[in-house]
Amino acid sequence: MSGLTLSLGAATRRETALDRLDGVIDRNMCISPSSMSALRINPAALPKDLTFVGTRLLKLGFLDEVAQLYGKRTGNRVRVIGDGCDGGLLATRSGKAHFGELCCPVPDSPAAGMRWLPVAQDMKVVLTSPDNPVHDISLANLRRVATGEIRNWRELGGADRPIAFIVHNHCPPYLEPVRTVLLNGGKTWSRHAMRSNTDSDHLRHLARFRPSLGVDSWVLAAPYVKQGQLKVLSVDGVMPSVRSVSRGDYPLTGPLNLIFALWMDDLMRPFLDFIYSEEAQRIIARNTVPVSGTQAAELGDAPEYLRRPKVTALRG
Repeated sequence: MSGLTLSLGAATRRETALDRLDGVIDRNMCISPSSMSALRINPAALPKDLTFVGTRLLKLGFLDEVAQLYGKRTGNRVRVIGDGCDGGLLATRSGKAHFGELCCPVPDSPAAGMRWLPVAQDMKVVLTSPDNPVHDISLANLRRVATGEIRNWRELGGADRPIAFIVHNHCPPYLEPVRTVLLNGGKTWSRHAMRSNTDSDHLRHLARFRPSLGVDSWVLAAPYVKQGQLKVLSVDGVMPSVRSVSRGDYPLTGPLNLIFALWMDDLMRPFLDFIYSEEAQRIIARNTVPVSGTQAAELGDAPEYLRRPKVTALRG
């Protein structure tokens, strides 16, 4: 998640893809979670075309393709802009986008209180060099690496060499799934860990250092793995897959959610119906784990969507 950093204090916003839109918010506006409630959306100021802004994981994972297919089927243009979770939150609360895209849980985050629906689960994969003889790591040992208790590959069944553990500094205000799972109990990353500020840097560093170890999204890591620059370790003998995540056998996942601040039924409902259709779910399943319409209704908080104009059921 990159882009605008949300903090409990005021911060100056960097120029992002959002600044190329209609300029509803001045680029130097300071924003904090407490000030979100003060924003009021003018429906007339929203973009004419259905617009999504947020994490690249949804955009690259499936949303670009789903939006393109939806546009061909309906003739309705859909814009998908990658600008990080914070950018998605700001865009929806300021009236620059109909939907924001988040790769972290909504409750207890800066997006708490907004309407939301899950659309998929992200597979977080454990990555290392292809020539590393280690093929599996236990979740318990991965946690020990994360906190600095284990620092040598020998302790994991590998060669006698230091582990180059590399972490991505995800947004602190969010309950980032990998950080939550690996640093159970409020611990901090190992002081010996190398840190990257973006997913791109994180993956490049993992591919560069032979004794590397790190966790990142399959959506972003897939090209590195397919080109032979990185390999994926199983966790407790389980490889990440749609099946293993769906069955609850694979422990490292993250939610991919859509949030919204204002409901516009004619524009938003048809797209949501499509994204939960069997056709769109097949696209989603190529890189992530789809969430059915029924599951979304149970897990999310979007009563406006569930109150359907006519008596039909969510399908997934």
